[in-house]
Amino acid sequence: MDSQKNLMLALFVFSLVATSVKAADPDPLQDFCIADLSPKPGCAAHMNGYPCKDPATATAQDFIYKGLKSPTIITPTNPWGANAKLAFARHWPALNTLGVSLVRLDLIPGGVIAPHTHNLATEIVFVTSGELYMGFVANSDDVSAPNKLFAGMVKAGEAFVIPRGLVHFQMNKGVANASTINFLNSHNPGISFLPLTLFGALPPVDPATLARSFGINQTAVTALEGAWSQLNGVFV
Repeated sequence: MDSQKNLMLALFVFSLVATSVKAADPDPLQDFCIADLSPKPGCAAHMNGYPCKDPATATAQDFIYKGLKSPTIITPTNPWGANAKLAFARHWPALNTLGVSLVRLDLIPGGVIAPHTHNLATEIVFVTSGELYMGFVANSDDVSAPNKLFAGMVKAGEAFVIPRGLVHFQMNKGVANASTINFLNSHNPGISFLPLTLFGALPPVDPATLARSFGINQTAVTALEGAWSQLNGVFV
């Protein structure tokens, strides 16, 4: 019963986001534009989004997505103790041009979603089970609160909003598994994990630059690059 109530509340929160927050993406010019993700041989055009498939071929099944309904089984080999299931336009083509997307997070006790940003979207995190410590850091040039941390414990049935583009994180400090459904106001919010961006870049960022920036030696940088480069593509 509690899970059903949480789901209904999550849908209510999503409806508020969809009706009261302007999407980060341009307004669509048609009712829908189901993304055509199939490769086009010989086509070299680059688009801001995805081309539409023929609307005459659309069915009700295009608008149903089942990829978020089940929790992820997190194994001991998972380096973060957490998993994210994405529902962006590239996963759910019906979202193309609609200015919305979803994410499901599952975290075991001690699990963490490493600091990251969504440069193209504001995010609302709705906790469906358990509780999570989460927060974001204001920009360095915020005159009123430079680099100020806004963080706290968020329990099942509660939500937390993360302004567009700011560094944020989630961690399960509880004793039970935790899950969330996250709402973002872009069909392609973008994800940039700080550790992966800096220590997993291909080709690698100059180790001397990273060593000087973080006040560590190049041996430590090489170790971090070796560890994080193996995790490229962990959430795609």
